[in-house]
Amino acid sequence: MYHSTKTTSNRGRRGVVLTLLLALFLSLQAQEDLTPTLVADTVGIDSLSPEEQAMPWEQRIRVELDRLAREAENAYFHVGISVWDLTTDAFLWGYNNRKVMRPASTQKVLTAISALSVLGAQHEFKTRAYYTGSIATDGTLNGDLYVVGDFDPMYSHADLKELARNIRDLGIQCINGKIYGDASMKNSDLYGNGWCWDDVPSKYEPYLCALMVERGRMYPNFGTYSKDSSFHPATHFAYALSQELKNLNITSTNGTAADYGMKDYAYNGHNFYTKTRTIEEVMQRMLKNSDNLHAEAVFFKLAHFNTGKRCSWKDGARQVENVLRKAGTSTSYVEVADGSGVSLYNYESPDAQVAMLRYAFKNPSIYQPFYAALPIAGVDGTLDERMQTGKAYRNVRAKTGTVEGVIGLTGYVTASNGHQLAFSILVNGVLTASVARNYQDRVCQELAR
Repeated sequence: MYHSTKTTSNRGRRGVVLTLLLALFLSLQAQEDLTPTLVADTVGIDSLSPEEQAMPWEQRIRVELDRLAREAENAYFHVGISVWDLTTDAFLWGYNNRKVMRPASTQKVLTAISALSVLGAQHEFKTRAYYTGSIATDGTLNGDLYVVGDFDPMYSHADLKELARNIRDLGIQCINGKIYGDASMKNSDLYGNGWCWDDVPSKYEPYLCALMVERGRMYPNFGTYSKDSSFHPATHFAYALSQELKNLNITSTNGTAADYGMKDYAYNGHNFYTKTRTIEEVMQRMLKNSDNLHAEAVFFKLAHFNTGKRCSWKDGARQVENVLRKAGTSTSYVEVADGSGVSLYNYESPDAQVAMLRYAFKNPSIYQPFYAALPIAGVDGTLDERMQTGKAYRNVRAKTGTVEGVIGLTGYVTASNGHQLAFSILVNGVLTASVARNYQDRVCQELAR
């Protein structure tokens, strides 16, 4: 009796186990079936039915884009797309186009267009040098040297040497005073709002200072960034200048390199040197190469406009928001935290980005320098290895964006009917960047067909 009961119990347990295993298998199979796979470009003109191929261009492109949207709907990441027909000045198509997302370096689109709108392409970064006191007949400067920064991100070692030669050409042989760096154009924050503290300073998150030479890296080789908490780029600029002057035999009264420091210029001296660069010059590398320092320099030039000394990121954000409103976009769902897109606090929709592209297109003084500085698909900048074939090749001009989990692409393309289109494709929450880029490239190929 006991044996019979045990046998029945074991059979029951085996049945329960088999049932659970079957349920688990079916559950895993169902999950596998739901896992999206973004395959190679199968959504093309050849996949359309004869009826669809005969459709007018606007209908056909919507059919193609709707298929790509259904694919995105099943993806594990989030996609937002907005497309505007600039030729007819009408909204063409969108998918999650009003959803707020992180833009990564496509934030530079907002910064560039805002700067061109407010300041203009020929607005200048001016690094100015002054001396106070007087120069004696024996070549002694009885006073101080000041270099006032204007956040020129391109100020180089060659520029520093040029400045040193200008000082020599004044007849100065000895400095009975100090060399000061003035970085008061912006506030004292050396890093951007919302930047990751463990990534600074670096190539992608450099020092943000109004007075720097060679991006604030260490003199004389300029190969690395200082990790010393006491380091300041403006003081280091003054130090580097003192060393260049010493190389020209211009020293302090005791024969050593001139003393240096950081101090606001009081505007009571003589301007003898000004190095200038235009917004348009800086914007080339800012957009083509997605240079974060160049973008922040442009952003703080915006911030400084009508602000005075020690401008902050908030001043720059207000300027960008003003231009967004000019472009016809509400800023209620836009967060501007920096100029480069490095910040974790930037948020905007594909529609907001496209509104800025449309605003630029309508203003030739903005559009021409902006369009010229955008990377060209398959040719240069951050798009040199993308869309190297197909209708998008040499056609798409767009700003890329990449931070952890975020891939963006925002710009212009000419469709097969000759219409100029503005688009924004933002992907958030993606684990493999190449998957998002492949998807964006396919959207662009469809827009270009």
